[in-house]
Amino acid sequence: MKITRVETIVLTLPMLIDGATPMLGGRARTSIDMLLVRIDTDAGITGWGEAFGHRIFPATRAAIDTILGPMCIGRDPSQIAAINDEIQRVLHGIGRSGPTIYALSGIDIALWDIAGKVAGVPLYRLLGG
Repeated sequence: MKITRVETIVLTLPMLIDGATPMLGGRARTSIDMLLVRIDTDAGITGWGEAFGHRIFPATRAAIDTILGPMCIGRDPSQIAAINDEIQRVLHGIGRSGPTIYALSGIDIALWDIAGKVAGVPLYRLLGG
């Protein structure tokens, strides 16, 4: 099985809050952004992850779309540790915090989702829970 596509999808969800509106950077915060990571395989299995980032999601998305996602294309999604190690080596040159580590997290979660689907068990069971 090979990875054929890594896609990022932004979801903007309204914040429905009773009481005072929270502030972020001096502005009222009326929505929250989520960055989903979708990894497709040539076997028709899709894995989903979430790359945290909220207001800095454009940087996280750019890291996935331009650097990390293309590194995954053609790789075997079951090789989670090897993919993670290679990405960590690349991140050494650009930083291993903030948006880049959020990007790695989203990819990692999607790969584990694929692993659970391939094994036919819930992910918590695959991880020993």
